[in-house]
Amino acid sequence: MSGQSVRVIEYLVTASDSGRTVKEVMSGRLGFSVKEITRCKQFDDGIMVRRADSGESGNESESGSGSGNESKGRSGSRSESEGGSFLFLPVMVKANLYEGDLLRIKIYEANENAGEVIPSDAAIDVVYEDEDVILLNKPGDLVVHPSYAHHTDSLSNALAGYYERTGQNHVIRTIGRLDRETSGLILFAKNRYSAAILSNQKESMSRRKEYLALAYGQFTEKEGTIDAPIGETDTRMIRRVSEDGKRAVTHYRVVEQHSDYALLRLFLETGRTHQIRVHMQHIGHPLLGDSLYGKDIPDSHGLKRAALHAAHLEFAQPVTGRLLSFDSELPDEMKL
Repeated sequence: MSGQSVRVIEYLVTASDSGRTVKEVMSGRLGFSVKEITRCKQFDDGIMVRRADSGESGNESESGSGSGNESKGRSGSRSESEGGSFLFLPVMVKANLYEGDLLRIKIYEANENAGEVIPSDAAIDVVYEDEDVILLNKPGDLVVHPSYAHHTDSLSNALAGYYERTGQNHVIRTIGRLDRETSGLILFAKNRYSAAILSNQKESMSRRKEYLALAYGQFTEKEGTIDAPIGETDTRMIRRVSEDGKRAVTHYRVVEQHSDYALLRLFLETGRTHQIRVHMQHIGHPLLGDSLYGKDIPDSHGLKRAALHAAHLEFAQPVTGRLLSFDSELPDEMKL
């Protein structure tokens, strides 16, 4: 993959935006950073406007000032681009916008470094896809990013292959993370702007993400909260509960109790490495199949990886702002 891609964002100016500058609308309404606005300014058609009174659009756009004319339009919302651009003219970021104006922004992105991830022919399970994001259902025991030991067999390699086969040209940008052993929902952004908007959602997104897990033992309480700091150990990949660690909070609820294990639904207030696995070990209920934190489990029921699945995810679509919600059922190996 190489070359350049472009994403077009359009915004219809509302009465509440009337009189604000292009820069104020781009940053305040659309979430563009100063750096991203500067990038857009580098292109002749990077920032354009179609005035509500298009007959005066040329003077308003070039001079950086508006006539103050107002016309009624739809309620303000981010919208995907449609149609031609014959009525759009370049506009300076200090220019004022007025109700009914249509602001058009083109995000050009050089994707030469997309080739750093070698495409593979491995299949992927696409849960949802649009112009800005793609949501995948990751199998267990699969790394997300290429590494020295997994240069061509990561989920990112498979996604790069999918992009190549479908004629798409995107850098691989992961939003959030999943451990190698964890299966389930994982989100990727298709462009720089969407990645920035979604990154700003991470904290709220973590509270709208739920996991399913199989944990060893009998639970006396049907639900609970584990508030215990997690820190590093002398072993690079191992974490533990420690007083000098970072705060970590996990909420869990027993969905099904079996003779020697339970199906749990969990959600996190924080996102520490191996948080669920460490916390469940800490309270005496390590996950089945967990070779790092569940070595003493007498029977993992044949599971060869930690029994953890990202089962639910909610996020706001980065351009339209529409709330999206998805669920992923337990993989076969966790249906005991």
